[in-house]
Amino acid sequence: MKVTPRTAGLLILLYMGLIGVWTWRLMPPPPNQGAEAAWQSMQAKAASYLAKAPKDTAMPALMRLAKMPQDQLQALADWVDQPALNQIRQLTVQKGTIIILGPEWGEALLQTWLVHAPPVNLLEAHLMVAAAGDRLPEQARQTALETLARRALAQGDAADAVTILGRATELPGATWGTLQQLTAAARAARNTAPALRALTLWIQRHADDTDEAILEQARDLEFTLMMQAGDVAEALSYQLSQLIGSVPFSERTLDRAWLAARRAHQGSRLLPLLEQHLKSFPEHDLPNEKLTQQTDIHPDYLRWLTCHAAICDDEQPAPIAFASHLRLAAARVPAALPRLCALATSPAQKTQAAQALSTALDRAELQLTALQLAQTDPIARKVLSDRLRTAPHQRDLHYAATLATAAAQTTGSTALLWQDFLRRFTGDVPAQRRLIQAHLDEQQPALALRAYTALPAKALTNEDRQQQAILKQL
Repeated sequence: MKVTPRTAGLLILLYMGLIGVWTWRLMPPPPNQGAEAAWQSMQAKAASYLAKAPKDTAMPALMRLAKMPQDQLQALADWVDQPALNQIRQLTVQKGTIIILGPEWGEALLQTWLVHAPPVNLLEAHLMVAAAGDRLPEQARQTALETLARRALAQGDAADAVTILGRATELPGATWGTLQQLTAAARAARNTAPALRALTLWIQRHADDTDEAILEQARDLEFTLMMQAGDVAEALSYQLSQLIGSVPFSERTLDRAWLAARRAHQGSRLLPLLEQHLKSFPEHDLPNEKLTQQTDIHPDYLRWLTCHAAICDDEQPAPIAFASHLRLAAARVPAALPRLCALATSPAQKTQAAQALSTALDRAELQLTALQLAQTDPIARKVLSDRLRTAPHQRDLHYAATLATAAAQTTGSTALLWQDFLRRFTGDVPAQRRLIQAHLDEQQPALALRAYTALPAKALTNEDRQQQAILKQL
Protein backbone atom coordinates (compact mmCIF):
# COMPACT_ATOMS: atom_id res chain seq x y z
CA MET A 1 0.00 0.00 0.00
CA LYS A 2 1.35 3.31 -1.00
CA VAL A 3 1.59 5.75 1.90
CA THR A 4 0.71 9.24 0.89
CA PRO A 5 1.72 12.34 2.86
CA ARG A 6 -1.84 12.72 4.07
CA THR A 7 -1.95 9.10 5.37
CA ALA A 8 1.38 9.51 7.15
CA GLY A 9 0.12 12.63 8.92
CA LEU A 10 -3.00 10.87 10.12
CA LEU A 11 -0.94 7.95 11.48
CA ILE A 12 1.32 10.34 13.40
CA LEU A 13 -1.69 12.08 14.95
CA LEU A 14 -3.19 8.72 15.90
CA TYR A 15 -0.03 7.54 17.65
CA MET A 16 0.38 10.83 19.49
CA GLY A 17 -3.18 10.54 20.73
CA LEU A 18 -2.56 7.00 21.98
CA ILE A 19 0.60 8.13 23.83
CA GLY A 20 -1.32 10.95 25.48
CA VAL A 21 -4.13 8.65 26.61
CA TRP A 22 -1.77 6.09 28.17
CA THR A 23 0.35 8.81 29.80
CA TRP A 24 -2.76 10.24 31.44
CA ARG A 25 -3.94 6.79 32.59
CA LEU A 26 -0.52 5.93 34.13
CA MET A 27 -0.08 9.20 36.07
CA PRO A 28 -0.35 8.87 39.93
CA PRO A 29 -3.43 10.30 41.50
CA PRO A 30 -3.10 13.76 42.98
CA PRO A 31 -1.87 13.66 46.62
CA ASN A 32 -4.34 13.67 49.50
CA GLN A 33 -3.37 16.78 51.39
CA GLY A 34 -5.11 15.68 54.60
CA ALA A 35 -3.32 12.31 54.77
CA GLU A 36 0.04 13.97 54.16
CA ALA A 37 -0.52 16.40 57.01
CA ALA A 38 -1.56 13.59 59.37
CA TRP A 39 1.55 11.58 58.47
CA GLN A 40 3.81 14.56 59.14
CA SER A 41 2.04 15.23 62.47
CA MET A 42 2.53 11.65 63.66
CA GLN A 43 6.17 11.70 62.62
CA ALA A 44 6.80 15.00 64.39
CA LYS A 45 5.11 13.71 67.58
CA ALA A 46 7.19 10.51 67.62
CA ALA A 47 10.41 12.39 66.83
CA SER A 48 9.78 14.88 69.64
CA TYR A 49 9.27 12.02 72.10
CA LEU A 50 12.33 10.06 70.95
CA ALA A 51 14.59 13.12 70.93
CA LYS A 52 14.84 13.00 74.75
CA ALA A 53 16.31 9.50 74.70
CA PRO A 54 20.03 8.91 75.36
CA LYS A 55 22.09 9.86 72.30
CA ASP A 56 23.08 6.30 71.44
CA THR A 57 19.39 5.39 71.47
CA ALA A 58 17.86 8.52 69.93
CA MET A 59 19.94 8.68 66.72
CA PRO A 60 19.26 5.12 65.47
CA ALA A 61 15.58 5.43 66.45
CA LEU A 62 15.14 8.71 64.56
CA MET A 63 16.79 7.23 61.49
CA ARG A 64 14.42 4.25 61.56
CA LEU A 65 11.52 6.63 62.11
CA ALA A 66 12.19 8.38 58.78
CA LYS A 67 11.60 5.11 56.86
CA MET A 68 8.80 3.74 59.05
CA PRO A 69 5.70 2.37 57.24
CA GLN A 70 2.35 4.07 57.78
CA ASP A 71 0.86 1.38 60.04
CA GLN A 72 3.90 1.26 62.32
CA LEU A 73 4.05 5.04 62.54
CA GLN A 74 0.39 5.08 63.51
CA ALA A 75 1.03 2.47 66.24
CA LEU A 76 3.98 4.49 67.59
CA ALA A 77 2.01 7.74 67.60
CA ASP A 78 -0.88 6.06 69.39
CA TRP A 79 1.55 4.68 72.00
CA VAL A 80 3.07 8.11 72.61
CA ASP A 81 -0.44 9.44 73.37
CA GLN A 82 -1.09 6.70 75.97
CA PRO A 83 -0.87 7.36 79.76
CA ALA A 84 2.54 6.49 81.18
CA LEU A 85 1.43 3.32 82.96
CA ASN A 86 -0.27 2.05 79.82
CA GLN A 87 2.90 2.77 77.87
CA ILE A 88 5.05 0.59 80.12
CA ARG A 89 2.34 -2.06 80.23
CA GLN A 90 2.28 -2.33 76.43
CA LEU A 91 6.07 -2.53 76.29
CA THR A 92 6.25 -5.34 78.84
CA VAL A 93 3.22 -7.55 79.43
CA GLN A 94 0.32 -6.40 77.25
CA LYS A 95 -0.01 -7.28 73.57
CA GLY A 96 -0.80 -3.90 72.06
CA THR A 97 -0.34 -2.49 68.57
CA ILE A 98 3.13 -1.28 69.52
CA ILE A 99 4.33 -4.88 69.23
CA ILE A 100 4.27 -4.62 65.41
CA LEU A 101 7.31 -2.33 65.57
CA GLY A 102 9.51 -5.33 66.39
CA PRO A 103 11.85 -6.17 69.29
CA GLU A 104 14.47 -3.55 68.41
CA TRP A 105 11.99 -0.80 69.33
CA GLY A 106 11.08 -2.23 72.74
CA GLU A 107 14.39 -1.39 74.42
CA ALA A 108 14.63 2.02 72.72
CA LEU A 109 11.14 3.03 73.86
CA LEU A 110 11.80 1.75 77.39
CA GLN A 111 14.95 3.83 77.68
CA THR A 112 13.10 6.86 76.34
CA TRP A 113 10.22 6.27 78.75
CA LEU A 114 12.69 6.17 81.66
CA VAL A 115 14.27 9.47 80.58
CA HIS A 116 10.87 11.14 80.44
CA ALA A 117 10.38 9.94 84.05
CA PRO A 118 6.60 10.20 84.05
CA PRO A 119 4.82 10.23 87.43
CA VAL A 120 3.65 6.63 87.89
CA ASN A 121 3.29 4.03 90.61
CA LEU A 122 6.89 2.80 90.68
CA LEU A 123 6.07 -0.48 92.39
CA GLU A 124 3.49 -1.33 89.74
CA ALA A 125 5.85 -0.31 86.94
CA HIS A 126 8.68 -2.42 88.32
CA LEU A 127 6.48 -5.50 88.43
CA MET A 128 5.70 -5.09 84.74
CA VAL A 129 9.39 -4.65 83.86
CA ALA A 130 10.35 -7.71 85.88
CA ALA A 131 7.65 -9.78 84.16
CA ALA A 132 8.53 -8.65 80.63
CA GLY A 133 10.36 -11.88 79.86
CA ASP A 134 11.48 -12.09 76.22
CA ARG A 135 9.81 -8.80 75.36
CA LEU A 136 12.88 -6.96 76.67
CA PRO A 137 16.58 -7.87 76.82
CA GLU A 138 17.77 -8.90 80.27
CA GLN A 139 20.19 -5.98 80.57
CA ALA A 140 17.43 -3.54 79.62
CA ARG A 141 15.24 -4.89 82.43
CA GLN A 142 18.17 -4.68 84.86
CA THR A 143 18.88 -1.07 83.96
CA ALA A 144 15.20 -0.13 84.12
CA LEU A 145 14.74 -1.59 87.59
CA GLU A 146 17.81 0.18 88.93
CA THR A 147 16.59 3.46 87.39
CA LEU A 148 13.16 3.05 88.98
CA ALA A 149 14.82 2.36 92.33
CA ARG A 150 16.88 5.53 92.09
CA ARG A 151 13.69 7.47 91.39
CA ALA A 152 12.09 5.94 94.46
CA LEU A 153 15.07 6.96 96.60
CA ALA A 154 15.00 10.47 95.17
CA GLN A 155 11.33 10.69 96.13
CA GLY A 156 12.15 9.55 99.68
CA ASP A 157 10.58 6.09 99.23
CA ALA A 158 13.48 3.99 100.51
CA ALA A 159 11.21 1.02 101.24
CA ASP A 160 9.98 1.01 97.62
CA ALA A 161 13.57 1.25 96.41
CA VAL A 162 14.45 -1.83 98.50
CA THR A 163 11.55 -3.75 96.95
CA ILE A 164 12.54 -2.78 93.41
CA LEU A 165 16.25 -3.48 93.89
CA GLY A 166 15.42 -6.76 95.57
CA ARG A 167 13.69 -7.77 92.36
CA ALA A 168 16.69 -6.52 90.33
CA THR A 169 19.11 -8.72 92.29
CA GLU A 170 17.06 -11.78 91.35
CA LEU A 171 17.84 -11.29 87.67
CA PRO A 172 20.83 -13.22 86.29
CA GLY A 173 22.45 -9.94 85.25
CA ALA A 174 22.58 -8.55 88.79
CA THR A 175 26.06 -7.20 89.53
CA TRP A 176 28.01 -6.31 92.64
CA GLY A 177 26.94 -2.71 91.98
CA THR A 178 23.29 -3.77 92.17
CA LEU A 179 23.93 -5.33 95.57
CA GLN A 180 25.65 -2.18 96.81
CA GLN A 181 22.67 -0.08 95.71
CA LEU A 182 20.30 -2.43 97.51
CA THR A 183 22.37 -2.28 100.69
CA ALA A 184 22.44 1.52 100.65
CA ALA A 185 18.66 1.64 100.14
CA ALA A 186 18.09 -0.97 102.86
CA ARG A 187 20.13 1.05 105.33
CA ALA A 188 18.17 4.16 104.42
CA ALA A 189 14.97 2.20 105.04
CA ARG A 190 16.38 0.77 108.31
CA ASN A 191 15.64 -2.72 107.08
CA THR A 192 18.76 -4.60 106.04
CA ALA A 193 17.20 -8.08 106.00
CA PRO A 194 16.36 -7.97 102.24
CA ALA A 195 19.90 -6.88 101.44
CA LEU A 196 21.35 -9.68 103.56
CA ARG A 197 19.21 -12.31 101.83
CA ALA A 198 20.12 -10.95 98.40
CA LEU A 199 23.83 -10.90 99.24
CA THR A 200 23.80 -14.51 100.42
CA LEU A 201 22.03 -15.70 97.27
CA TRP A 202 24.24 -13.62 94.99
CA ILE A 203 27.44 -14.97 96.58
CA GLN A 204 26.19 -18.54 96.21
CA ARG A 205 25.19 -17.95 92.59
CA HIS A 206 28.44 -16.28 91.55
CA ALA A 207 30.99 -18.16 93.67
CA ASP A 208 32.58 -19.70 90.57
CA ASP A 209 32.31 -16.94 87.97
CA THR A 210 33.18 -13.71 89.79
CA ASP A 211 36.52 -12.12 90.66
CA GLU A 212 37.67 -13.25 94.10
CA ALA A 213 38.33 -9.68 95.26
CA ILE A 214 34.71 -8.71 94.54
CA LEU A 215 33.44 -11.87 96.23
CA GLU A 216 35.44 -11.01 99.35
CA GLN A 217 33.95 -7.52 99.37
CA ALA A 218 30.50 -9.10 99.15
CA ARG A 219 31.30 -11.50 101.99
CA ASP A 220 32.60 -8.62 104.11
CA LEU A 221 29.38 -6.71 103.51
CA GLU A 222 27.27 -9.78 104.27
CA PHE A 223 29.18 -10.25 107.54
CA THR A 224 28.81 -6.57 108.46
CA LEU A 225 25.05 -6.69 107.94
CA MET A 226 24.76 -9.80 110.11
CA MET A 227 26.76 -8.19 112.90
CA GLN A 228 24.79 -4.95 112.69
CA ALA A 229 21.56 -6.92 112.86
CA GLY A 230 22.73 -8.56 116.08
CA ASP A 231 23.07 -12.04 114.57
CA VAL A 232 26.54 -12.41 116.07
CA ALA A 233 26.42 -16.12 116.96
CA GLU A 234 24.93 -16.91 113.57
CA ALA A 235 27.66 -14.86 111.87
CA LEU A 236 30.29 -16.83 113.78
CA SER A 237 28.71 -20.17 112.84
CA TYR A 238 28.58 -19.13 109.19
CA GLN A 239 32.24 -18.07 109.11
CA LEU A 240 33.32 -21.27 110.85
CA SER A 241 31.41 -23.29 108.26
CA GLN A 242 33.34 -21.46 105.54
CA LEU A 243 36.64 -22.35 107.21
CA ILE A 244 36.07 -26.03 107.92
CA GLY A 245 37.62 -28.13 105.19
CA SER A 246 39.13 -25.16 103.35
CA VAL A 247 42.82 -25.57 104.22
CA PRO A 248 44.77 -23.36 103.80
CA PHE A 249 42.45 -20.99 105.58
CA SER A 250 41.52 -17.65 104.10
CA GLU A 251 43.00 -14.87 106.21
CA ARG A 252 40.00 -12.69 105.48
CA THR A 253 37.53 -15.36 106.59
CA LEU A 254 39.60 -15.88 109.75
CA ASP A 255 39.43 -12.15 110.39
CA ARG A 256 35.64 -12.21 110.17
CA ALA A 257 35.42 -15.30 112.39
CA TRP A 258 37.73 -13.66 114.94
CA LEU A 259 35.60 -10.51 115.11
CA ALA A 260 32.41 -12.53 115.54
CA ALA A 261 33.99 -14.81 118.14
CA ARG A 262 35.13 -11.86 120.25
CA ARG A 263 31.78 -10.11 120.00
CA ALA A 264 29.90 -13.31 120.87
CA HIS A 265 32.37 -14.23 123.65
CA GLN A 266 32.67 -17.63 121.99
CA GLY A 267 36.32 -17.61 121.06
CA SER A 268 36.75 -21.22 122.14
CA ARG A 269 34.75 -22.26 119.07
CA LEU A 270 37.42 -20.67 116.88
CA LEU A 271 40.38 -21.92 118.93
CA PRO A 272 40.84 -25.35 117.23
CA LEU A 273 40.85 -23.77 113.77
CA LEU A 274 43.19 -21.03 114.95
CA GLU A 275 45.62 -23.61 116.32
CA GLN A 276 45.44 -25.48 113.04
CA HIS A 277 46.20 -22.27 111.17
CA LEU A 278 49.19 -21.48 113.40
CA LYS A 279 50.66 -24.86 112.51
CA SER A 280 50.85 -23.76 108.88
CA PHE A 281 53.64 -21.31 109.81
CA PRO A 282 57.20 -22.69 110.05
CA GLU A 283 57.76 -20.62 113.21
CA HIS A 284 55.25 -22.78 115.05
CA ASP A 285 57.60 -25.78 114.91
CA LEU A 286 60.25 -23.95 116.91
CA PRO A 287 60.45 -24.28 120.71
CA ASN A 288 60.23 -21.06 122.71
CA GLU A 289 64.00 -20.89 123.21
CA LYS A 290 64.68 -20.95 119.46
CA LEU A 291 61.71 -18.75 118.59
CA THR A 292 63.25 -16.02 120.75
CA GLN A 293 66.36 -16.13 118.57
CA GLN A 294 64.45 -15.77 115.29
CA THR A 295 65.21 -12.50 113.55
CA ASP A 296 62.33 -12.60 111.07
CA ILE A 297 58.94 -13.79 112.33
CA HIS A 298 56.02 -13.61 109.92
CA PRO A 299 53.65 -10.74 110.89
CA ASP A 300 50.59 -12.96 110.35
CA TYR A 301 52.00 -15.55 112.74
CA LEU A 302 52.38 -12.84 115.40
CA ARG A 303 48.87 -11.56 114.71
CA TRP A 304 47.17 -14.93 115.07
CA LEU A 305 49.34 -15.88 118.03
CA THR A 306 48.13 -12.69 119.72
CA CYS A 307 44.52 -13.61 118.93
CA HIS A 308 45.10 -17.11 120.32
CA ALA A 309 46.48 -15.67 123.56
CA ALA A 310 43.55 -13.26 123.90
CA ILE A 311 40.99 -16.09 123.56
CA CYS A 312 42.88 -18.26 126.02
CA ASP A 313 43.08 -15.38 128.47
CA ASP A 314 39.33 -14.79 128.36
CA GLU A 315 37.90 -18.28 128.04
CA GLN A 316 40.48 -20.93 128.94
CA PRO A 317 41.92 -22.05 132.30
CA ALA A 318 44.77 -19.94 133.65
CA PRO A 319 47.54 -22.52 132.89
CA ILE A 320 46.55 -22.57 129.21
CA ALA A 321 46.43 -18.78 129.11
CA PHE A 322 49.87 -18.63 130.76
CA ALA A 323 51.37 -21.02 128.19
CA SER A 324 49.88 -18.98 125.36
CA HIS A 325 51.34 -15.72 126.68
CA LEU A 326 54.68 -17.40 127.31
CA ARG A 327 54.74 -18.35 123.62
CA LEU A 328 53.78 -14.79 122.69
CA ALA A 329 56.61 -13.40 124.82
CA ALA A 330 59.04 -15.77 123.09
CA ALA A 331 57.85 -14.26 119.80
CA ARG A 332 58.90 -10.85 121.20
CA VAL A 333 55.46 -9.28 121.54
CA PRO A 334 55.83 -6.64 124.30
CA ALA A 335 52.16 -6.75 125.40
CA ALA A 336 52.61 -10.38 126.48
CA LEU A 337 54.94 -9.55 129.39
CA PRO A 338 52.53 -7.79 131.80
CA ARG A 339 49.89 -10.46 131.35
CA LEU A 340 52.50 -13.21 131.71
CA CYS A 341 53.51 -11.85 135.11
CA ALA A 342 49.87 -11.53 136.19
CA LEU A 343 49.13 -15.15 135.24
CA ALA A 344 52.23 -16.56 136.93
CA THR A 345 50.91 -17.95 140.24
CA SER A 346 52.77 -21.23 140.81
CA PRO A 347 56.51 -21.39 141.52
CA ALA A 348 57.15 -23.07 138.16
CA GLN A 349 55.24 -20.38 136.30
CA LYS A 350 57.08 -17.61 138.16
CA THR A 351 60.37 -19.19 137.18
CA GLN A 352 59.31 -19.34 133.53
CA ALA A 353 58.10 -15.73 133.67
CA ALA A 354 61.40 -14.65 135.22
CA GLN A 355 63.33 -16.38 132.42
CA ALA A 356 61.18 -14.65 129.83
CA LEU A 357 61.76 -11.28 131.49
CA SER A 358 65.50 -11.86 131.69
CA THR A 359 65.54 -12.60 127.97
CA ALA A 360 63.41 -9.51 127.34
CA LEU A 361 66.05 -7.29 128.93
CA ASP A 362 68.41 -8.27 126.11
CA ARG A 363 65.86 -7.63 123.34
CA ALA A 364 65.44 -4.10 122.01
CA GLU A 365 61.73 -4.70 121.26
CA LEU A 366 61.02 -5.85 124.81
CA GLN A 367 63.50 -4.05 127.03
CA LEU A 368 61.47 -0.91 127.66
CA THR A 369 58.35 -2.92 128.55
CA ALA A 370 60.37 -5.10 130.95
CA LEU A 371 61.93 -2.04 132.59
CA GLN A 372 58.56 -0.33 132.99
CA LEU A 373 57.08 -3.53 134.37
CA ALA A 374 59.87 -3.66 136.95
CA GLN A 375 58.51 -0.48 138.53
CA THR A 376 55.30 -2.26 139.61
CA ASP A 377 55.61 -6.04 139.30
CA PRO A 378 57.62 -7.96 141.92
CA ILE A 379 58.79 -10.67 139.49
CA ALA A 380 60.07 -8.12 136.98
CA ARG A 381 61.60 -5.99 139.76
CA LYS A 382 63.56 -8.95 141.10
CA VAL A 383 64.74 -9.96 137.63
CA LEU A 384 65.99 -6.43 136.96
CA SER A 385 67.64 -6.16 140.34
CA ASP A 386 69.47 -9.45 139.86
CA ARG A 387 70.57 -8.46 136.37
CA LEU A 388 71.88 -5.05 137.47
CA ARG A 389 73.77 -6.67 140.32
CA THR A 390 75.35 -9.33 138.14
CA ALA A 391 76.17 -6.90 135.32
CA PRO A 392 77.57 -3.83 137.12
CA HIS A 393 79.40 -2.54 134.06
CA GLN A 394 76.59 -2.95 131.52
CA ARG A 395 76.14 0.78 131.02
CA ASP A 396 73.26 0.73 128.53
CA LEU A 397 71.12 -1.48 130.74
CA HIS A 398 71.80 0.63 133.85
CA TYR A 399 71.06 3.79 131.88
CA ALA A 400 67.77 2.42 130.52
CA ALA A 401 66.78 1.17 133.99
CA THR A 402 67.46 4.61 135.48
CA LEU A 403 65.41 6.27 132.76
CA ALA A 404 62.48 3.93 133.41
CA THR A 405 62.68 4.47 137.19
CA ALA A 406 62.85 8.24 136.77
CA ALA A 407 59.84 8.22 134.43
CA ALA A 408 57.78 6.15 136.86
CA GLN A 409 58.81 8.10 139.97
CA THR A 410 56.10 10.37 141.38
CA THR A 411 57.76 11.38 144.65
CA GLY A 412 61.36 12.01 145.63
CA SER A 413 64.23 13.41 143.64
CA THR A 414 65.11 12.06 140.22
CA ALA A 415 68.42 13.86 140.58
CA LEU A 416 69.40 11.28 143.18
CA LEU A 417 68.84 8.51 140.64
CA TRP A 418 71.26 10.11 138.16
CA GLN A 419 73.78 10.82 140.90
CA ASP A 420 73.75 7.12 141.78
CA PHE A 421 74.24 6.27 138.12
CA LEU A 422 77.18 8.71 137.81
CA ARG A 423 78.88 7.18 140.83
CA ARG A 424 79.01 3.94 138.85
CA PHE A 425 79.67 5.49 135.43
CA THR A 426 81.68 8.60 136.15
CA GLY A 427 81.80 11.19 133.40
CA ASP A 428 78.87 9.79 131.40
CA VAL A 429 77.82 12.87 129.43
CA PRO A 430 74.20 11.84 128.67
CA ALA A 431 73.69 11.06 132.37
CA GLN A 432 75.24 14.40 133.39
CA ARG A 433 72.81 16.19 131.12
CA ARG A 434 69.94 14.23 132.67
CA LEU A 435 71.21 15.31 136.10
CA ILE A 436 71.32 18.97 135.04
CA GLN A 437 67.75 18.76 133.76
CA ALA A 438 66.62 17.06 136.97
CA HIS A 439 68.11 19.92 139.06
CA LEU A 440 66.38 22.47 136.81
CA ASP A 441 63.06 20.62 137.11
CA GLU A 442 63.46 20.67 140.89
CA GLN A 443 64.28 24.42 140.79
CA GLN A 444 67.84 23.99 142.00
CA PRO A 445 69.83 26.38 139.75
CA ALA A 446 72.97 26.28 141.92
CA LEU A 447 73.14 22.49 141.73
CA ALA A 448 72.47 22.61 137.99
CA LEU A 449 75.36 25.08 137.57
CA ARG A 450 77.63 22.83 139.60
CA ALA A 451 76.65 19.88 137.41
CA TYR A 452 77.53 21.93 134.34
CA THR A 453 81.08 22.32 135.61
CA ALA A 454 81.45 18.53 135.58
CA LEU A 455 80.82 18.42 131.83
CA PRO A 456 83.99 18.16 129.70
CA ALA A 457 84.77 21.39 127.86
CA LYS A 458 84.57 19.69 124.47
CA ALA A 459 81.03 18.52 125.29
CA LEU A 460 79.75 22.05 125.94
CA THR A 461 77.60 23.64 123.25
CA ASN A 462 76.68 27.27 122.69
CA GLU A 463 73.32 26.56 124.25
CA ASP A 464 75.08 25.15 127.32
CA ARG A 465 77.19 28.30 127.68
CA GLN A 466 74.12 30.51 127.37
CA GLN A 467 72.34 28.39 129.99
CA GLN A 468 75.34 28.70 132.34
CA ALA A 469 75.39 32.47 131.93
CA ILE A 470 71.73 32.65 132.87
CA LEU A 471 72.18 30.37 135.88
CA LYS A 472 75.07 32.53 137.19
CA GLN A 473 72.75 35.52 137.28
CA LEU A 474 70.18 33.76 139.46
